Amino acid sequence: MTQKKRLLGLILLILILSLSMTLAACGKKTGEETEGTESAQVEEPQEETAEEPVMEVVKSIDEIDTEDMNDLPLQIESITLFEDGTLRIVPTEDLLKNAETNKELVDGAIYPFEDSGKVKDVFLVRFGNGGYRTIICLMDDGSLSAMSAKELIEDHITVIWDNLTGRDTYVSVEERPSEDGDAFGVVGITEEGEEIDLDFSLDF
Repeated sequence: MTQKKRLLGLILLILILSLSMTLAACGKKTGEETEGTESAQVEEPQEETAEEPVMEVVKSIDEIDTEDMNDLPLQIESITLFEDGTLRIVPTEDLLKNAETNKELVDGAIYPFEDSGKVKDVFLVRFGNGGYRTIICLMDDGSLSAMSAKELIEDHITVIWDNLTGRDTYVSVEERPSEDGDAFGVVGITEEGEEIDLDFSLDF
């Protein structure tokens, strides 16, 4: 009787050990499968989000209206020219309000030369003796476009005049002070080095 009990105990022990090893093997296999699944999920290629290229700034004009200036305020915070020929102007005060009313504002800025074409260079110049200033753009085709100083300063709206003097051979624009320094003139310089007086063209 004792031998039978020992035999039964031994068989029971063997069954328990076999069951434990089977469960351990199953657990290991399940863990490996889970680990493999996780690795596969991590290694799945993700779709790359196309980022818009940052446009390079070609020229920027800041500190346009300052407290110590003698010129009439333009209500413009900054002017920025980008490499693609876009000219961005950040308006303030009444110019900003009117831009909002006229639905011209895009991300806090206006683009008044957008319909004129691509801008190659931009100039902020004084002209006359009344503290007037304006923005003149050298366009990609060699012509000049300008913002009306009268509408800009008095009415706080943007009006653009294209193809000043009817020429398309300009390469630059320069502001010229008078001999006494009380007035200013503006000239457009052509490819041939000729200087064209722009004062009458700016007096819209």
